[in-house]
Amino acid sequence: MRAILTVVIAALLLISAPCLSPAAPLRTYVSEFSVTGAANRDELKLSLQGILASRLDPDQVRLVESADRAELLLSGSYALFGKMFSLDVLIKNTAQGYLGKVYEQGDSQDDLLPAMGRLARKITQELAKSPALPATSSTAVATTTVAAPLAVAPPQSSASAKSMAPPPAAASHEPAVATAAAEYIVKPDSGRDSPGSWTSAPLEGVLSAIALGRRLPSGDQEIFITGERTIRYLLRKGTELKQVGEVVIPLPARILAIDSADLDHNGTPELYVTIVDRESLSSRVYQPTDKGLILVADSLPWFLRGFGNDFKQRRIMVQAMASNGEYFNGISELVKTGSRFEAGSSRALPRGGNIFNFTMFRDRSGTEKTALLDEDGYLVISGADGGELWRSSDKFGGSETYFKHESLSQLRSTGDGFRRHFLEQRMVTLADGTLLVPRNEGIFSIGNNRSFSKYSLFALQWNGALFKEAWHTRLSPGYLADFAYDPASRQVVLLEVIQKAGLFSGGKTVISVNSIETAP
Repeated sequence: MRAILTVVIAALLLISAPCLSPAAPLRTYVSEFSVTGAANRDELKLSLQGILASRLDPDQVRLVESADRAELLLSGSYALFGKMFSLDVLIKNTAQGYLGKVYEQGDSQDDLLPAMGRLARKITQELAKSPALPATSSTAVATTTVAAPLAVAPPQSSASAKSMAPPPAAASHEPAVATAAAEYIVKPDSGRDSPGSWTSAPLEGVLSAIALGRRLPSGDQEIFITGERTIRYLLRKGTELKQVGEVVIPLPARILAIDSADLDHNGTPELYVTIVDRESLSSRVYQPTDKGLILVADSLPWFLRGFGNDFKQRRIMVQAMASNGEYFNGISELVKTGSRFEAGSSRALPRGGNIFNFTMFRDRSGTEKTALLDEDGYLVISGADGGELWRSSDKFGGSETYFKHESLSQLRSTGDGFRRHFLEQRMVTLADGTLLVPRNEGIFSIGNNRSFSKYSLFALQWNGALFKEAWHTRLSPGYLADFAYDPASRQVVLLEVIQKAGLFSGGKTVISVNSIETAP
């Protein structure tokens, strides 16, 4: 009888208990660190600020640009005593005041980055113990879901592929993430975007590169996407997106870029994948089939990049890596003969140019010019002789994808033993000479501390002396990892990271297809 009474009381308590839902992430501002005892004081202020911000759990915090917009304030300090250091962070809630203080110590500069990771985990634990702020209208917007979510269907013939396929769209109890950008149709004069065609359901993982292949007789469009170690072969038809196959690259290799081209002109594209293995290049070529991706060549010693919009006429350019990790010499065109691949004659690039930060276009007279994004993000136009003709006053591009190489000079100057080489954003030249250039923006995007949170796409036209803006899309939440242009449908296909990877999440990415009405 007592047992029955206990069950009844427990049931009544459950029924009467309020329905709880996870709190939205707190709007959080990370201030510059105060630095004591270090020689590079000004540089460390910003570096430590960015490092901590990038390691915070996105399920708990949403970064904002100023303290007056924040619900949570994190104030950090760094003190160096000989070789030892101490990191301290004061946690304040604008509604509740002081919440706590966490700290970490280390015996040498080699332990600084691991210590920042431990510090971020302690902040996560401290926030978990604190009562959440009551929801307000400003925090409620974070629960917005992506319009028209669609799950990716795995291939039925493979059990392993089925286990790795992306799950259906997130339920309403998912943590707050940036929503995918609305699709748009660019109007001739307005420069504004309006609702358009299609956006996928969130795909698991932070994806970094995209390429388009054939439009099959069935109407399916081939789409290839990559993360750090995976290549997925997808087919899209209307509102359906299904996965045909997936390839996993073994550790410690990492994928940097992907492009498609039909170099042997047999109607079937090859997939050119730039891969760095430890500190050398080991790129691969695949070919899509109805059962997945077949390896055609591996251990290619080049960075690979496609130039041209239609994969049937697209060229693949290559560049080698020097022993010090820098880009080596100029670029060459890749030549495919049967199953063999060779680099053609080398061509020099303007100063500061590499295979990932430039493109070519022709002016109204047909004269070829080079457009490149320098390391600060400014668009630079050069003539045939390599001389600079024009430089933008605004910054463009911005990428979080990089490869790194050991560097003694970097170790002496910053304490970091690796130099990071960030790939630049892809630029696309349309048939009329219009240049499509993305711009990623974020709170922390200085040096190696890159975390972009909003983006837009710009169309620029050369008038003979400078580039003028023809239109741009609205500033949208998320990080634009890569995009491709389909000249047949006049559409851009965007790869947008809507949630970064964190302690409890591998991140989420969406594919969106958008029409450009003004494209030729």
